[in-house]
Amino acid sequence: MSNDYEEFIKYIYHEHIERRLDKHIRHWHHLEDISYSVKRLAKTMQAVRFIRDYASDDDDISRVFTPAMLKRIFDDAKNGSHTNRRLLVDTEIADIIQDYFGEIVDGMTVDHFPKEDFEILRQSGSQDPRREITAIVHLVKSRKEQLLWRNNDNVRFSHRLVQVTERIERISASLPEEPSEPSEKQEKKPAVKRAVFKGLGSIVQGTLMTITNITLAAGVWSVPLPAETTSVGAVVSATSGIGMIFTGIGELRGEG
Repeated sequence: MSNDYEEFIKYIYHEHIERRLDKHIRHWHHLEDISYSVKRLAKTMQAVRFIRDYASDDDDISRVFTPAMLKRIFDDAKNGSHTNRRLLVDTEIADIIQDYFGEIVDGMTVDHFPKEDFEILRQSGSQDPRREITAIVHLVKSRKEQLLWRNNDNVRFSHRLVQVTERIERISASLPEEPSEPSEKQEKKPAVKRAVFKGLGSIVQGTLMTITNITLAAGVWSVPLPAETTSVGAVVSATSGIGMIFTGIGELRGEG
């Protein structure tokens, strides 16, 4: 690992991120809600992994999951996205990361990620968190320019994260509803496409990483953490998380 790189990430954290977190943390009155959101996102990711592994076609999803269960998956993803916006958009951290995105991504390695990432991925159903993070690093590095300059536009990361929530809400609204009576005839709506869950999985995975690491950087965890974890590890992982969220939106495009 390059000491110059780590010092650069610490510079970003201390000069641009730390004071914004200090400014906003006093307004986070419901930190237990963030913890609950992380737990629900981990459950959602478990469900997404199950669908991706065992549903061979679109109809399999409807046979295994009731409309209410599917709605809960998307509602939890939507609520997690709202929490993520509080941490990344309201604090302006998303746009700071955009300003340094290329430099952060270029130097990142698996060893920069805090152990908390490995644990949250394990809780969300990953059989091999290190392999999963290795894949995330490769994806974000290989798609760096595409993630940074979507369609050659100059839309800020903060605005794109708001659009993520809106996209999930639209998919959720399109889901079939649970009949109020067993015999009630409903207008048939199209089944949820299996391909949707590839994009949703990337979004949930990225959201879990960003929420976990922004709260690490804010120092709201109840256990003492090394300074490297709350600066270098948190910035690198949150950047990767944003990259995976935008990857997921690209995967969802045309699949909702």
